[in-house]
Amino acid sequence: MLDPVSVLIWTLIGTAFGVFLSWIPGFHIYNILALIAVVAPVATIMPVQAFPFFALGALVGFVYLSSLPTVYLSVADESFILMLFPTQRYLVLGRGHEAVWLVLLGAIGGTIILVTAGVTIVPYIVNPVYSLFSPYIMWVLIAIVIFMFMSEWPKQGDREKTPLRRLLVAWSQVLGGMFVFFTAGLLGFIVMNTGLVAARFAYVRLTPMFIGFFGMPWVIQNILSKTLVPLQHTEDKVEARPYGILNGIASGAFGGSIAAFFPIVTGGMGALVAGHMASSRGDDVFIVSQGANRVLYYVGAFFLLFVPTTTLTRGAGAWLVSSIYQPKTWVEYYYGVGAILLAAGIAMIATIYMSKLLARVLTHYNYVKLSYAVAVLLVLISYILTGFMGIVVLAVATLIGLTAVVFNTRRSYCLGGLIFPVVVSMTGYTGALLSLLGLTPTL
Repeated sequence: MLDPVSVLIWTLIGTAFGVFLSWIPGFHIYNILALIAVVAPVATIMPVQAFPFFALGALVGFVYLSSLPTVYLSVADESFILMLFPTQRYLVLGRGHEAVWLVLLGAIGGTIILVTAGVTIVPYIVNPVYSLFSPYIMWVLIAIVIFMFMSEWPKQGDREKTPLRRLLVAWSQVLGGMFVFFTAGLLGFIVMNTGLVAARFAYVRLTPMFIGFFGMPWVIQNILSKTLVPLQHTEDKVEARPYGILNGIASGAFGGSIAAFFPIVTGGMGALVAGHMASSRGDDVFIVSQGANRVLYYVGAFFLLFVPTTTLTRGAGAWLVSSIYQPKTWVEYYYGVGAILLAAGIAMIATIYMSKLLARVLTHYNYVKLSYAVAVLLVLISYILTGFMGIVVLAVATLIGLTAVVFNTRRSYCLGGLIFPVVVSMTGYTGALLSLLGLTPTL
């Protein structure tokens, strides 16, 4: 077991690693952790006992800093996708830095809730709750998908001239969402169960798919619409009611907890459910909730790895780290609590200053040209991580993401790319569907 000084050093190194990389559009900390584990044996870089603390610091840095490309460049991952419209409104009003502050308030609140729960109830409730729900995981996933469809109530068509036309326009949004879900699901099924992307890219093979679903469509929209970004104000202030902030933190933490506990349920899906349950209203409340959501979703799920009373492993990062070393003692558990607080403090300060820098850069550079540069970067990331076939997957996923734009439906339906193949696997029909599609499974 590491001594306190070594824990501190490796947490700081991991946090710095996350802080310096996580503001890059399309970057995901899981990809880099996978490359570290695959390209070079961890034991040659650091003591294996240090890897969980390094990863924890990097993950906290990612959770805080990755709000910047979402706010300023409209490039989001699957947990931030619900936030794009509100943050874009702030950006075009010159209040991008304020939107970042709202995310930070939520993240700080989520961190406090996570740490408080971590030192009080988490070690005692994880196993009983898991035992209660584990036989019904598949049904929970199906129920959340059905809720996604049901909550997408027809919102258009009331101005059409004929009843049939009104019906078609109204339901095109709902049916379009279903189409996006199942086409994304089919792509995810093919990527996860065939050799479309080479086996040597196994740890990162879903990256181009998610970049295509959630990142590239928004960048293309920015280019086609010739978006102009006004002068950004960088004062450290927010216009939000204290009650709204608390409501956002509570709903976000609840949604993130759902996503952290149930496998395959992402932060975006958890936020959708929690937002309806908490009746959250207003852009400011919503943005705050996303900050809290991500802390509980990413950091909370990873922190379950440290709980000595359970072997529950949630999230790609936790699976990767546990394959190398899993913390086993209460001392390491409380070291983990301290590492979260330390990394969160550093990441918060870094986010504030990086936000001010990006706000000034956007003021002096053409946003459309910057969007072209982001698009090229996303393609390069996909190629470097997964080769030429990753570019093919990126192109198909981008078309599916743009389909959601055309139908004006939720981008979160693209999560079918993850949910659909997992549900098929749980029901035992993976082989049957592969045969129906005439595909060869991965050996």
